[in-house]
Amino acid sequence: MAPLQNSQATVTQDLVTKVGWAAGRVARIQQDYATQAEAETATDAREALASKARAEAERVIGEQGISVGDYNAVLTAAETDEDLEQRLLDAAREVLQG
Repeated sequence: MAPLQNSQATVTQDLVTKVGWAAGRVARIQQDYATQAEAETATDAREALASKARAEAERVIGEQGISVGDYNAVLTAAETDEDLEQRLLDAAREVLQG
């Protein structure tokens, strides 16, 4: 995929849906692993949990047929594009409520 430009015209609804879905799942993963990490006192155990969370997040993103780079690019573009941000939130909300 070509690098994203900061314009909603360059981000298709299909991509928004995929990134939003992945973002919703990644948020759940982060929440689950953060809870587990809080219960751990050993640094090694916390680092292992962080690695597992990162790997699971990358797997979820890949399942949507997008790269981590594209995922991050869309999220970055949404930081300055309110419409794109809202579209992503709507897509993520469907995952989190489901």
